[in-house]
Amino acid sequence: MKLIIAEKPDLARAIVSAISGPQKNEDGYIIKGDYTVTWAFGHLFKLKSPEEYDIKYKKWNLKELPIFFENWEVAPISEKLKQVNIIGNLLKKCDEVINAGDPDPEGQLLIDEILTYFKNEKPVKRVLINDNNTEAVKKAMSRLEDNSKYEPLGKSAYARAVSDFLVGINASRYFTLLNQGAGNLSVGRVQTPTLGLVVNRDLQIEAHSKEKYYELFLVVDEKSTSSSIRFKYVIDKNNPNSDEDGKIKDDKILKEIQSESQGKQVEFEVTKAIQKEEPPLPFNLAKLQSYANTKFGYSPSETLDITQSLREKHKAITYNRSDSQYLNEEHHLEAPDVLKKVLENLGIKNLEEIDYEKKSKCFDSSKVTAHHAIIPTKKNLGLNSLTEKERNIYITICNFYIIQFLPHILKEKTEAELEINNEKFKTTSTKILEVGYKKYLKEKVETDKSEESSQLSKLSEGTYEGEVKESIIEEKTTTPPKRYTEATLIQDMTSISKFVESKDIQKLLRAKDKDKKGENGGIGTPATRATVLEILFKRGFIEKNKKQVISTELGKKFYNSLPDELKKPDMTAKWWVIQEEIQDNEAEPNKLIYSVLDTLKEILSNDSYPKLYQKEVIGICPRCGKNIYESEKAYYCEGFKDDPKCGFSIWKENKFCGFIDKESAQNFIKGEKVLFQKLKSKAGKEYNAYFVIEDTGSYINIKLDSFENKINKPT
Repeated sequence: MKLIIAEKPDLARAIVSAISGPQKNEDGYIIKGDYTVTWAFGHLFKLKSPEEYDIKYKKWNLKELPIFFENWEVAPISEKLKQVNIIGNLLKKCDEVINAGDPDPEGQLLIDEILTYFKNEKPVKRVLINDNNTEAVKKAMSRLEDNSKYEPLGKSAYARAVSDFLVGINASRYFTLLNQGAGNLSVGRVQTPTLGLVVNRDLQIEAHSKEKYYELFLVVDEKSTSSSIRFKYVIDKNNPNSDEDGKIKDDKILKEIQSESQGKQVEFEVTKAIQKEEPPLPFNLAKLQSYANTKFGYSPSETLDITQSLREKHKAITYNRSDSQYLNEEHHLEAPDVLKKVLENLGIKNLEEIDYEKKSKCFDSSKVTAHHAIIPTKKNLGLNSLTEKERNIYITICNFYIIQFLPHILKEKTEAELEINNEKFKTTSTKILEVGYKKYLKEKVETDKSEESSQLSKLSEGTYEGEVKESIIEEKTTTPPKRYTEATLIQDMTSISKFVESKDIQKLLRAKDKDKKGENGGIGTPATRATVLEILFKRGFIEKNKKQVISTELGKKFYNSLPDELKKPDMTAKWWVIQEEIQDNEAEPNKLIYSVLDTLKEILSNDSYPKLYQKEVIGICPRCGKNIYESEKAYYCEGFKDDPKCGFSIWKENKFCGFIDKESAQNFIKGEKVLFQKLKSKAGKEYNAYFVIEDTGSYINIKLDSFENKINKPT
């Protein structure tokens, strides 16, 4: 028996459809012809937590860092244990295994770790499927290769997973323990640079000071048609009077040009060009998350959950965690069937403009990665069976598929240029000839509406003469960058390289994504970015102000306290170099893992990182003479970390005297009596009394010393 292990149930179903023979559905697998097809649900295993190796790691302790194991073990994810056992039993019965993980490092690891866990010794083949189209699957199944050829890909993913885990468990524990009372300060290769995007954007906005800059315009009266055309002064990149942003901050030079231009007889050239605007590509997950956040206000994690439901529950869309916006050319063959079903599902009966033969730029097999774009399936679906949010996302995905077969937008672009004393002026106008696919989307097509633009569009190509009737210098003000929204933050995570100062690191990040259209030197994956943002919100590092995402005081302080090794995206670039070596079989996973360990040791050996909050010393410990600090629930001695530890502490809530404020605690520590007023006896009567602390050697008792006066003595 040949056992095919697919990464996901929908891939398993696609494989079954491509196999001939009688079919028998079983619990967790399908028998079809000579094959048994089973599936994972993404990763079935997780790296064991430190406390699963040794219970001592359950309590966080600086002395135990860095936590490192020579052999990193995995354990089944509890909610997926049933499927793990099903696959294990099938492995015992089969003669050959076919690895049908996604054709990327993570997909390779996902199936290989199953085989490793069950100590499989049966021969293993590899099938590479990046399109669930039946013909594409058949073709892939006819090209099986030895799995060993692709094992280095899985090793690369394993090295990255262990390294991420290593950073997380050590850096997070270290900085949390270093800043006791600030909560769980998690650190991550993707999480921390993402926090940096928000912190740095907020800093730019706060540091921005408005500056004036100037632009020069000429209004030229064309002689033959009496048209008035408005030209803008062109600022050349090499213009010594402009700043690095191409703005002129001193209007003196413009006043000179203005003076020389007024009343001039000029000649200008008009050119025209017909432009076609193709429809936007179908969605990958990042683009869909950004679109849904802008249009519907859905968070990235909401959109991920909605698409997961549309894919798994309703079978209405293809793989939803894709990083590609392209489709294999073979898909175009079945596009008419998909389109007809989609139009039927949406209740659209007559869409005359649709062209089933049209092949938009999205049909390009060379740009498809492990997955193709997110598109609708041929599933018969009633919109009423969907929730409002599911319906919104489904219709959106369908619309961006449908427009691939609708006419493009046709524009006429008119340009005119003139020179006065070697100074260039230019103007442009765009006229919409055909609204194309925008008509179906019911979206307005942006066009130039000014009178000058309208008059320019009416001119034919050629040379014209005119006179400068007016010259205007307009004063404008610089604006700070816009605050992040979840939509723009997700997009910048896909292209974080543009914020990297080092050209070498920038090149590495972009080289990492060279075959991924829609990714340009990014961090994280489509599957993890939403989770990263949720963690940043949960930790209190960032927060929402309406639609804006801003960094909190904690987020700013924490990010700025971290070393560059943890807060810059450089780590991703440097890891990628070693991962490439592992994939090329030139290095083993330990090269990356031990490199990360060395970096962590260096970070942990530095005890001079700034504390997030300078704790106030409220007293000197009467036991050991060390400082006493205030936490959320108690006043404690800093010697609690020592060996042997000092356990001196006064809890803020006390059953006898009620809440103990800081001033009262300070007096207790000095050995003084402290008066507490308006206490209530068991009979409900109020009284005032003095209390003192009693140190038993093990713990601190709050003890009644005396009543303020006999009148107040409770009964």
